[in-house]
Amino acid sequence: MDLGLKGKVAIVTGGGRGIGKGCSTVLAQEGCSLAIADLAHDGDTRAYMDGLVKQYGVDVLELNADVSDENQIDMIFQAALEHFGRVDILINNAGRGAIRKPFHQLTTEDWRSVQEITLNSQFFMSRKFVKYCRDNERPGSIVNVLSKSAFTTNSKDNTTYISAKMGAYGLTKGVANEMAPYGIRVNGIVPGYVQTERTYPDGDARTERMRALLPTGKFTLPIEIGRVAAFLCSDCSSQIIGAAIDCSGGTML
Repeated sequence: MDLGLKGKVAIVTGGGRGIGKGCSTVLAQEGCSLAIADLAHDGDTRAYMDGLVKQYGVDVLELNADVSDENQIDMIFQAALEHFGRVDILINNAGRGAIRKPFHQLTTEDWRSVQEITLNSQFFMSRKFVKYCRDNERPGSIVNVLSKSAFTTNSKDNTTYISAKMGAYGLTKGVANEMAPYGIRVNGIVPGYVQTERTYPDGDARTERMRALLPTGKFTLPIEIGRVAAFLCSDCSSQIIGAAIDCSGGTML
């Protein structure tokens, strides 16, 4: 693809693995420079980032940061602006899964830990990005990674995650509505069952049971989510605002 993103600068939270890695890869393929903010950096994530530089010739800034901490978010933006001089795109991908307990057994800490990482981080990051764009009279694009759990779920012990992702959907719609007049577009992506380094390993019995239940007969890959994210960041999607793009492979039918 050539989406006209060459030379743009993107911040991707949780961008060193899973869905975030898929987004980072496609943006690098499109010629974007990247500030990859991730809490867990190890040899594999560093090798991945080095590979992006070598393969696609883009500039990659590695940022070890906790995006649930507002002070660290200030650091992310300051570092990105000092290094690149601009920011054009924000991919809010970082999050954590549910605390798997019955609702009546959840503690306050259980609730806060999921909300802070999965919902509050999107609020903090988006607010900082929007302020930067407005202060500098620049257009921008935000893509929030949502979940089908915000729309339909029959899973048990999942209330913390459902609530956080429903909040993220509301944040997407609200900010999109307010910021569209300023050239700042906000959209969301709704993944389904995504096969990553940590989920649904090939050959596992549970993986094969799940695969048999999927309408397409296959899991979504992070790179497929990344392609949709890149499209939403481009002028090709200029009339898509406040949308939640269903990438669930038919699991919300």
